[in-house]
Amino acid sequence: MAASDERIIRRHRRRTDDGKGYRRLIAGKRFRLPAGLDAREAERRFLQIEALWRDNERFCREFECETAWVEVALFAAEHLRLGKLRIPMPPIEDVSSSFGTADWPIRLALILRRYTDEDFNWTFPETTDGLSWDESLTFHEALSQLFPSVNWLLPERHKDVILDSSTKEARHAVERLAFLQGQAPPDPSTPLISGTLHEALRAYEEERRRNFTRPDGSFDNSGHHMLGIVRAVRERASDLPLAQLDFARCQALLDYWRGRPEHSRTKEPLTKKTCQNHIGEIKRFLVWLHLTGAFGWRKPADFEFLDTGVRDLPSDRPSLGAIAVGTFSLDELTALYKHAIPAERLLLVWCLNCAHGAAEFGRVEWGDLFLGQEHPWRRQGLDVEATDEDAWCGFIRPKSGVLGWWRLWPETVRLIEWWRAEWRRNLSRESGRDERVMLTKAGTPLYRDQSRNAQTGFANAWNRLLDRIEEAEGEGKVRRLPFGTLRNQLPDWLGGGQAEAVVASVALCHGIPHAGDKLLYKHYSNRPWVGLFKAQQGFRDHLRPMFASVPDALAVFDPVGDRVRSLWSEGVHDIPTLAERVGVSTMTVRRRLDELGLLKINPR
Repeated sequence: MAASDERIIRRHRRRTDDGKGYRRLIAGKRFRLPAGLDAREAERRFLQIEALWRDNERFCREFECETAWVEVALFAAEHLRLGKLRIPMPPIEDVSSSFGTADWPIRLALILRRYTDEDFNWTFPETTDGLSWDESLTFHEALSQLFPSVNWLLPERHKDVILDSSTKEARHAVERLAFLQGQAPPDPSTPLISGTLHEALRAYEEERRRNFTRPDGSFDNSGHHMLGIVRAVRERASDLPLAQLDFARCQALLDYWRGRPEHSRTKEPLTKKTCQNHIGEIKRFLVWLHLTGAFGWRKPADFEFLDTGVRDLPSDRPSLGAIAVGTFSLDELTALYKHAIPAERLLLVWCLNCAHGAAEFGRVEWGDLFLGQEHPWRRQGLDVEATDEDAWCGFIRPKSGVLGWWRLWPETVRLIEWWRAEWRRNLSRESGRDERVMLTKAGTPLYRDQSRNAQTGFANAWNRLLDRIEEAEGEGKVRRLPFGTLRNQLPDWLGGGQAEAVVASVALCHGIPHAGDKLLYKHYSNRPWVGLFKAQQGFRDHLRPMFASVPDALAVFDPVGDRVRSLWSEGVHDIPTLAERVGVSTMTVRRRLDELGLLKINPR
């Protein structure tokens, strides 16, 4: 044997199905799929062909013919191989060849007689389009019964007539049912499938609103995002009667979001994740519409084959600079700490201390704090070095339902004690254990659970601090990263080792709240908590330059005000001159003079 022939045989013997389904042998017939399919799509097509083969086997048993692929099945399999979901009616010659010498089903045999002459020669048209509409319908019903795995299309020529006739039959059945029940017949102008797409989406929006409404009547703010998705789908979809919402229009509804439409403000393509969220909500809507019964709409038979894949764009590829999680440097944290007023400093220090964001710190209650005592679990077996002067926070993260413990730094405790006094002064009463720590002066939660933008209060305070730094030290001193960046500072400082990742997970309250999660139960949690408490202490040591920049956590650092006051005392009372000497805008100088009460003396 030649060497080349040997290579061919050896290569052939090694060939197996590569998972993408380019080749597969089904009941002696080899099906070759178009090149370039992914494994998931290839598997879907082969599963349909395998279901078709089971129908074919049943057909052969029923009509007592050789168990092999019949012409009708092969016709359908060819369309399935090419990815077709709905299959046109086969040529009548293929139907005839499939039965061979067996007798046709009685319904088709009656039609056969109409096209048979006295010499038993029949002259069927080439396709069912050449039959009358009722004969075409009979062929469609017969093939759908014999090969139920195939979604046969109605003959295009007779489609409208068949649908109109079926609608009349359905109306007649509804009218007869009303008569038998002693009810008034329905209005003939009312469609059997009532309502429009927009009406159904509005009803679904109300259903989703109820899903996110708690038993006490309050609204879960995470529901605002889902309601916004439903509204966006309605606003961007053309309205149409639900009676026209077939498979093709369901797919078109999804295709709009699969194509990555533009953002309404930025005009940039929506992110892949955003489009996937919209597609997921559309499919949930269609399932709800199928089950509700309020509109009479039923999902298409091939609903499971709706294509939900979102298009990739070249811009989706992340840059090297975008892979890392953005965090503040020590110099930036120092600038933030120096320029913050005490309330802002509390937000900063707490989130650095406990790896919290607005959604966590905004929900901490006074009962979650244990100040001036050893750890509450120490007497129950938690092996941690602690004294009666230590302070702790124990909190269940709402998003994950996972419990977290954090040792509070002295700077955090100092700010919390000051805030409790401010809290008492603003509200003229003592704080309750079940009341939130972070309230506004009016007594409302700074984190607004029922608002679509629940963390606006935190974001506004953060932006005021960033603005103050830019006024005092110019742009670029501190990057304008969002408030949530503070939650990442401790995990980022820990590094990426396996042990550090476990501690970071404990700090962030990641996990699933189930009985097997050891982090939830004090009996098994000595090592994770102790590791976190040690990491917190190490992170505080890292931040010593930040704390040293303003030794008193309650002191107000105002270099602009100090410089304005100094120049004013030297006799510089002209606002433009002051602005030039200090290096800030005239508006900033005027505001500082007003705050210092000096503007009334010389308002120039």
